[in-house]
Formats: sequence, C-alpha cells, structure tokens
Amino acid sequence: MKRQLLAGTCLLALCATSASGALVHRYTFDGNANDSVGTANGVVMGNTATYAGGQIVLSNPTNTGSGAFNNGNVPVSGSYVDFPNFLIRDAAAADQYGAVSVEMWVTMNTNRDWSALFAAGISSSGIEGNSDGGNDNFPYLQIIPRTGDGGAGNDLRVTSNGVAGPESFVDAPGDSTDLQVGVQEHLIAVFDQSGGLPGTITVFRNGVQYGDPAPIANNLNIAANATAFPVTTLADVNVWLGRSMWPDSLIDASVAELRIYSHALTLQDAQNNNTLGPNTVVPEPASCALAALGLVGLAWTRRR
Repeated sequence: MKRQLLAGTCLLALCATSASGALVHRYTFDGNANDSVGTANGVVMGNTATYAGGQIVLSNPTNTGSGAFNNGNVPVSGSYVDFPNFLIRDAAAADQYGAVSVEMWVTMNTNRDWSALFAAGISSSGIEGNSDGGNDNFPYLQIIPRTGDGGAGNDLRVTSNGVAGPESFVDAPGDSTDLQVGVQEHLIAVFDQSGGLPGTITVFRNGVQYGDPAPIANNLNIAANATAFPVTTLADVNVWLGRSMWPDSLIDASVAELRIYSHALTLQDAQNNNTLGPNTVVPEPASCALAALGLVGLAWTRRR
C-alpha cells in the first residue's frame, strides 16, 4: 500500500511541476485558427489560406510581399494569421518571468529569401498592421526559414531587434541549412530573459540544438509593459504567422501546429515533443491528474 500511495503522490507532484511550465496558447488548425488552451484566437487574413489534413495551408503562389497588406489592403494572393496584440509579451510576463518559447511543426512549400514564418513586434512606420521594416530601432522577434545571404548564409534564422543596435540572431554557419521544402520540420525558438537582460535566444530543430545560443538584441525587454529609454518593450501589436515585419514575401507553407509557452523549453522538451509530433502535448494535464487519482484510489482501496 505504501508503495502505491507513494507512486500516486509522486506522479501527482510530477504532473503539477510539469504543468506549471504553462502551455498558454495552442493552435492545432483543425478547420480554424482558434486557441484551444487560451482565448487568443487567430484571424486568417487574405484569400489563399485553406485547411487540409489538420494543417493550415498558407499559399502564396504569386510571391506576394508582406507589405501588400499595409494600410488595410487585401491582395488577391497570399495569406497569414493575425493573433491578438501582446500575445508574446503577456506570455513572457507569466510563469517564468522573462521567458517565452514558440514551437511549431511546419512544411515549406516554397522557400523565398527572408520570408517570415513567425513575427512579433512592430515595424518602422509604427503603424499596427504594416510591414515597413525595422532598421535598428524598432523591436521584433522573427523566425526566418531562409535568409538571403547568398554564399554567407541561406540558413534558417531566429532573430531579434531592439533599439540602438543591430539585430542579434541564431543561425548556422555555411549554406543550405534553410528549412527543407516538402518535409515537415519541428522548430522551437526560446527567448529567455529570466536571468536579466539581454537574455538569450536558443533554437531547437527536429529535436536537436540548432546553431549556438545568441544574446537577444540590445535594449529589448520582451516581458515589460513599460521601459525607460533606451530600453524598449517588444510592442507586439503585430503578431503574425506567415508575415514579416519587413516587406519581404509572405510565407508559402503548411503549419500543423503552433504553441506558445510561458517558460523556456529545454533540449529534453525538444526531444520529447519532436518524438511525439503535433497533436500530443506533454504532459496532458487532465490525463496526468486522472492517472494520479487512479493510483491514489488504488492505494486507498488496498488500505481498507
């Protein structure tokens, strides 16, 4: 009996510990862009998005640029998903203060230089909904499937931009580390300022660490509501799947799932989630609690 009770107690404690590193937003794209964990539903913008096989297909057959949606315009071709303002800031300000992780499963249909898979922040015009670039003074975070550096790059890049300084990013040396066309890949971008500024960017790709961790860009405080100059908030009034802060091409890809966590995922998390794939969350809080209660119940029955 003691062993069963101990097992139930340990399992319950393990579940509580794991669940405390909260998955705060989850988008499975089963016919819509709704948030199945929170209430931050996405809105599909444009005319060429479809749902197929549990994925959202963001089609861009004509290489439409992100700027085509500026000032409320809607181009004939190209689509993206728009999420509520401050989605990333609020996640970073929750459980593990200063840390946020973005996870997704994506299949590139076409790779175009500098097209953004995910972006959060604001561009240089300061206008919500516009893609006008960032220079070195407008904050954003972006996941870029393929850079446009020619012989110096053409890599997957996860980047950050702040104030009074250049972008800071993670990619890999050499060419041909961009996302593969026609192959589903698992990505995690971890932005961790829980230990103070500037913090670090760490990237996991298909269950392994990609490149070397890099500092987050100068003077950027992701979790803050307000700052004193020169430090800036993320000001993420633009939170987009498939659209860039710059006028570069909209994405041409299929996304099976997008998750936002309010803590820094680890290499072990990346390995576990890569093995399980989309549609399975570790831990499933309800399943975990039921398993624990079952063991406790079994121990109580035996005691009687």
